[in-house]
Amino acid sequence: MADKKRPSLGFRGFSSRKSIVEQEDISRIIKVRVNDEVENLEGKTNVITTTKYSLLSWLPVSLGNQFKRFANKFFAFISILMMIGTYAPQVFASPLEPWSTVLTLFFVLMVTSVKEGMEDYERAKHDSTENNKEVIRVKFENGRPMEEKILSKNIQAGDIIKLVGHCQVPVDFLIILTSNYADGNTCYIETASIDGETNLKVREAPQGIDTVDGEVSVHMFNGSIEAEPPNKNIHNFAGALDLKSKANGIPLNAENVIWRASVFSNTDWAYGIAIYCGEETKVQMNNIEAISKESRVEEYANSAIMLITATMV
Repeated sequence: MADKKRPSLGFRGFSSRKSIVEQEDISRIIKVRVNDEVENLEGKTNVITTTKYSLLSWLPVSLGNQFKRFANKFFAFISILMMIGTYAPQVFASPLEPWSTVLTLFFVLMVTSVKEGMEDYERAKHDSTENNKEVIRVKFENGRPMEEKILSKNIQAGDIIKLVGHCQVPVDFLIILTSNYADGNTCYIETASIDGETNLKVREAPQGIDTVDGEVSVHMFNGSIEAEPPNKNIHNFAGALDLKSKANGIPLNAENVIWRASVFSNTDWAYGIAIYCGEETKVQMNNIEAISKESRVEEYANSAIMLITATMV
């Protein structure tokens, strides 16, 4: 029997810029997990982490970040000189007690570290909420769909997920069947948390999937997805759905996929397949790592202290 024809991942029509697959001639094969016997070796778990610190790294890393500021380096240096002058007068004598400066510096550093720790704790709580949301996973037993509730963090690439009502999409999600199967097999989403646009957007299942009666069938899912490697580009996607029930592969583009953190809206339900999970999703790859902020007042203070240091030298 002849091999199935699989569409090229570099097909044209949605972007004039070459996709990553075209540039590097590589792709990822994701087997659809229609049952527990199917496993994917590639891909990450759906756990997300946005925190800067662990319990052990919080204090040393936070203090290290603070000593990147010139003002803290300056007062630490002055404190060391005062300590030497007080406790090693044979080197040189200091007319001032060091503890007023040392304790003040220690207080400022600890207040900032505690503040950053509390902010990181809030991020950790948000991560826990996201990771422990319940989602519906679908598997097939003897050809019949069986729904089960699992935690978002336990989703794997290739899992069949069902979205119901107004909900946040937990993974980068390939649409297969929606409640609007008789009207183009489309659904509506909100992407304000991704691109800032507040208008409803339409997404549709790829052409070529049999959805005449709207019944969920194993034949819609049994196969694999060939997709470009995870990347940050939220506007483009190249892939192919290779179903065992079809002679030819079905081409995929960005209109067939809903990115994580989008809101599924104005549609009763949809079935689809998890393509990218967790840290490999578009929204997570575009997240900017939390950094230690420096106010304008601190910038002015640093400049002033640099000027003072320069005049002292």
